[in-house]
Amino acid sequence: MKHFLTFLCALVLLSSCAASRNTSSQNLKPDQVFTVTEEDIARETLKINQTLKGQWTYSGPSVDVSGKNLLAGVGKPIAKGKLKKKLKNAFKSMRLDKIKPQFAFDEDGTCSINLLGATLKGSYNYNPSQEKITFKWHGIPLSARLKRNGKKKLHLTFDADKLLKLFSLASKVSDSSTLKALSFLLDNYDDVMVGFELKK
Repeated sequence: MKHFLTFLCALVLLSSCAASRNTSSQNLKPDQVFTVTEEDIARETLKINQTLKGQWTYSGPSVDVSGKNLLAGVGKPIAKGKLKKKLKNAFKSMRLDKIKPQFAFDEDGTCSINLLGATLKGSYNYNPSQEKITFKWHGIPLSARLKRNGKKKLHLTFDADKLLKLFSLASKVSDSSTLKALSFLLDNYDDVMVGFELKK
């Protein structure tokens, strides 16, 4: 009888411990288990920005065709080649092959661009999984596609109207030579991104 009472007490004690453990785990909120702090986000952002850190210099035009229209399939490389040639000629007439644009990225999220003799200083936010970068100068946001090609090469491309906006930020909108050189971009280029190939 004495052994039975001892066994019964032990069983009751184990049951109460298990119940207490279950209750405490049930009381845990999800955000107590998986908490993302501002420090976590800042650390991850710094890690991402370090992959861009440094000065990148223009080495040629870049064109990206992403649509599933007539430019896709067999016509896609032909369209890219023709558009890249037009873009190269336009950039050459603007002397970008001589006064090469430069993009400088810092790991703290600030950046500067030397373009057409002007320097634009601002900030950027880069999302590598979406290949998207958003610049901000004087409160004006400008998004682009950024594709890495190894550690020493970037392809930075914009929608045609946004590339024109970038040039207008760096020079006077009334600059007829710039507008004339890029006038073909005012045509309807759906699903086409144009911009710069950059090297470190």
